[in-house]
Amino acid sequence: MHNELIYPDPDSLLRFILRGGEARVLMARTTRMAQEAADIHQASDTATAALGRVLPVCAMMGGLIKEEAGRLTVTIAGDGAGGRITCGVQDNRLKITVEYPQAEVPPKPDGRLDVGAYVGSRGQLVVVKDYDKGEPFTSISHLVSGELGEDFAQYFTVSEQVPSLVALGCLNRDGVVLSSGGILIQAMPGCSESTISQLELRIPFFANISREIYDRGLKELASLWFADFDPEFLGEESLFLQCDCSRDKMCRALAALGRDTLLDMAGSGEPAVLTCHFCREQRTFDQTEIRALIEEGSPCL
Repeated sequence: MHNELIYPDPDSLLRFILRGGEARVLMARTTRMAQEAADIHQASDTATAALGRVLPVCAMMGGLIKEEAGRLTVTIAGDGAGGRITCGVQDNRLKITVEYPQAEVPPKPDGRLDVGAYVGSRGQLVVVKDYDKGEPFTSISHLVSGELGEDFAQYFTVSEQVPSLVALGCLNRDGVVLSSGGILIQAMPGCSESTISQLELRIPFFANISREIYDRGLKELASLWFADFDPEFLGEESLFLQCDCSRDKMCRALAALGRDTLLDMAGSGEPAVLTCHFCREQRTFDQTEIRALIEEGSPCL
């Protein structure tokens, strides 16, 4: 959908380092994923803009832990009209949901979509990393503005103790996503003050990143922006919006409702219909399956 309006490059994650490793940079294009998420959730324009900012930063965060075979879940729980936003990442595959996708807020005086009002400036950003060994690691930071770029920069700097610059953007209107993406720049141990200062001077380059990636490839932009930093490209990987829900997971969720709730369902005589929050796919469980859960705790058929 809308493919004729989108730059032909696929959604991807680009990794590179600057000046022999003084800083690492990740860039993400998530245009197609943002459009798909907006369509799945029938999202308002401002909700779409928020999703189109969350997807690239979560893709980049997932890229940071991919080598350790980890799963990442990011939750933005602000006091804005949109409610809770949750994004999961594993192996460059993302899923995303928002509590109130149809909610809309007035635009800013300059006409831009007010993502900060939709997300809210008070609340928490919660990051859970699960490496399949031991307990998942959870870190929390407070929202700064709800515009998301500042909020994630605060998270990296305060919660992970890594000075970071984050720029995120989504160019969309009337249900159409023209571009979505972001950049993450992190100073590594031993990074010189000179490099940090020079990188800070580049901040205006990233202010409208969604417009910059609208009609140019990530590597082309990176080569232009960081020509005097000796960029060393480490690879570019495809990104996908793909939910990992299954009938088995839905069955276990049904069982987790508890015996009393299951008895009520059995008493109604109707099948149970469960909907995945991320992909909106529905799965139906008939009375035989519900009664098997009550009587034997058996998995669904």
